[in-house]
Amino acid sequence: MKRLILLILTMCLANCVNAQKEHNPQILSTAHIQKHAAYFTVENGKINGKGRKMIKKMINSSQFITYGETHNSKQVSLLIKSFMPLLKKANFKYFAIEVGPSSAKKLTELSIPAEKTVENIRAFNTKYTVSQGSETAEPIPFFAGVSDAEFLQAARMNNMELWGIDQEYYYSTFFLLDELMTTVKGSPNYGKLTQLKKGAMQIMYKHFLDEFAKKNDGAYGLIVKEKAVNNFFNAFKKTNLAAQEIIENLKVSWDIYIRWRNDSHVDRISYMRNNFMAHFKKALKSEKEPKVFTKIGSLHASKLISNGAFDIGNLTEELGQKNGTVSTTINTWVPFSKTKNGIQNNLEKYKRSYGRYAIFTKLAKENEWVIINLKSIRKALLDGSIVLPSNGDYHKLKKLIFGYDYQIMLPINESIVPNRDQ
Repeated sequence: MKRLILLILTMCLANCVNAQKEHNPQILSTAHIQKHAAYFTVENGKINGKGRKMIKKMINSSQFITYGETHNSKQVSLLIKSFMPLLKKANFKYFAIEVGPSSAKKLTELSIPAEKTVENIRAFNTKYTVSQGSETAEPIPFFAGVSDAEFLQAARMNNMELWGIDQEYYYSTFFLLDELMTTVKGSPNYGKLTQLKKGAMQIMYKHFLDEFAKKNDGAYGLIVKEKAVNNFFNAFKKTNLAAQEIIENLKVSWDIYIRWRNDSHVDRISYMRNNFMAHFKKALKSEKEPKVFTKIGSLHASKLISNGAFDIGNLTEELGQKNGTVSTTINTWVPFSKTKNGIQNNLEKYKRSYGRYAIFTKLAKENEWVIINLKSIRKALLDGSIVLPSNGDYHKLKKLIFGYDYQIMLPINESIVPNRDQ
């Protein structure tokens, strides 16, 4: 009888303790986060370590993966390259990138055959990159480095189709004018168009040089009014659909750049969403569940409203919910950077940006990647087993945990090595 009473009392005590824990849940800490984290390395295009299992599971369970990157990072490019074989095995066929539609077509052309990608892009960048003082005008953003060309090569060797969803880059105009001319090769008016192009280029260069010298507020506001430029565009026949597509892409892009002070950001995001959906609807015609990997800036990858817009991460989340599939979004941080003065601790240098995330950033390592499953942490928050701190950290932590599904922190980051002849 005494044993029975003791057992009942023990059970009651345990229930009371559990009830108290539920009533007073623990505050999210580094110890909690560590349970949902895994480290890995990337060597020779392959992911090694415990993080590989988490990444494979993430890829295999998703229809959409939106990777929110830190731009111009060599380590990000190495990671994206290592994703490609895993994406192929999971039947991902489409690679959406933060470049314009016409630029994506050019990258597709430059990656045929796939094994010549690095070499072809090097020649392209050498031809079209222009330097003026401290300014470097690259023809296509985020594909200027050797490591960038290498991940593109890996994507194309794994049969990924490129989707260009963004506006055409500020300095893409000069190579796209040459692309326009390829649409009329061999035509009777090729000579006339060559002369018109020469006039358009001269006035464009003048406005760009003036912009570099701070003599105007932006080249495109002046370029769109130039008779020489409009005469060149108007000389292409309406029946030349390839030319009209390039011209339209340029005009839309220029308009967004011109109005950047007047809320054109949301027009840019809508343009990106519309381009993504046009590609996606086309893919739906040939398969029931197209799988899309997107590489884009971290702000664009959030599931929540970001910088005043419902961005690509929000769009893929909506599509996943509609399809009954999984849309995964990833955020990236760069805790350490290699500089000419040694290793820079960005967590210390940029405290304003990283300070509120201290319970996460304590897990960063100089020589390993770490991936953190935010979905699991989010689930614990929703079921009440843990809570967020009640101080100012609450806001940034909630935005991170509910905006993304995974957080990746890089090892020591290096700047990209330019893929062009100097």
